[in-house]
Amino acid sequence: MTTASTFAGFTWSGDVPHQKWMNFYTKVLSRFSNSGGLKIRVTIDVSPPGGVSTGSVEETKGALRELGATEDVELKGH
Repeated sequence: MTTASTFAGFTWSGDVPHQKWMNFYTKVLSRFSNSGGLKIRVTIDVSPPGGVSTGSVEETKGALRELGATEDVELKGH
């Protein structure tokens, strides 16, 4: 049920500069973190000019695993 000042929810999609990620959490997400209705989907694209080492990929997988996230990463060509 919604009233003139209440909505069932909302969605947003856009880019957040990596330097602003913590600000995004603090200013946008934190107010909804205890409501029980917050769901976050993240897509990252890492493509530095020199490429990414196998070690960095493995460390990233380990960090994702520690966070309870899937460690499936899609590797790009050589």
